[in-house]
Amino acid sequence: MTPTKWKALLFFVIFLSVSGFFYTQYYSECFLRNCPHLKYVGEDASRLLDTTNESRKLSKNDIDFEKEDVIVFLHIQKTGGTFFGRNLVKNLAVDPPCICGLKGKKRCDCFTKNRKIWLFSRYSTGWLCGLHADWTELKSCVDAKMDQKEGRHRNRRFHYITVLRNPILRYLSEWKHVARGATWKGSRLYCNGREATLEEVPFCYEDSDWMDVTLEEFLDCPHNLANNRQTRMLADLSKVNCYNTTTMSSKERDFKMLQSAQKNLQDMAYFGLTEYQNYSQLLFEETFNVPFIDDFEQKEDTKGSKVKIDSYLERLTERNHLDIKLYEFAKDLFFWRVHNILNITV
Repeated sequence: MTPTKWKALLFFVIFLSVSGFFYTQYYSECFLRNCPHLKYVGEDASRLLDTTNESRKLSKNDIDFEKEDVIVFLHIQKTGGTFFGRNLVKNLAVDPPCICGLKGKKRCDCFTKNRKIWLFSRYSTGWLCGLHADWTELKSCVDAKMDQKEGRHRNRRFHYITVLRNPILRYLSEWKHVARGATWKGSRLYCNGREATLEEVPFCYEDSDWMDVTLEEFLDCPHNLANNRQTRMLADLSKVNCYNTTTMSSKERDFKMLQSAQKNLQDMAYFGLTEYQNYSQLLFEETFNVPFIDDFEQKEDTKGSKVKIDSYLERLTERNHLDIKLYEFAKDLFFWRVHNILNITV
């Protein structure tokens, strides 16, 4: 090869390296700040949106809580679910409204005029299916618990809803919460008729909690349930043999979990995104034909967003690779609904 060609080749290699560096920096910044038009590209990043199924949601909903309809809120940790859950019981213009603050009761009574429960959530029924029950737990539990709560069996049509959040910011928020002493030890992790064993999901800490854990220590634990939490909690875990990871390769397990989570998300009547509170509010109101009394407020500052993470970004992305793909899919679906249901061009 001539010296001229060697120089050209060297220049090309340097160009690719520099371009890759700046693209990585741009991607990192934009993912954290939710820059528009930035899509994840990968062979299993997301399946095509089933717009035929989505189009059915464009017709006026026949929601009637006096009949069979019940909202089930799947509350994923550190997604803004506490804020949203409180709005469901205290800020929704339903008739009759939820009754909160009764003496000796921590939760709100959310009944229709015919004394039917229309909301299954932390602040109405409580954690009847377990602390922060996931999709797998709720699907096998809600109907029976509703029978017990109402004292009778009846036909019900469940409308599952949830809230998702930027995976990196959600993960950082969970780390800070755990560092303050939170554990969620009460979570059942129930699947296929049993709870996960300690062999399947060992604790990441030896004391009663993980107080003052550093971000590096938090990232170091391979069985940390914070890893890809949103994907795991939305997937049908029976498809991957629950928490037993020995029956298939990690690649196959990841693919099946992500695929299941995407399907379950699209099948949900509604989901919101923490980063887009106003659109999330409008979509809920249109979906269930009931308004909120006060508008949602978009809070830009979060505990997670204040953490400097430049040196940890690669590991954070690795620990949340499924959630990142799920979130990009969710954003596509979310803005499809914003455009087609609300007739808003974003």
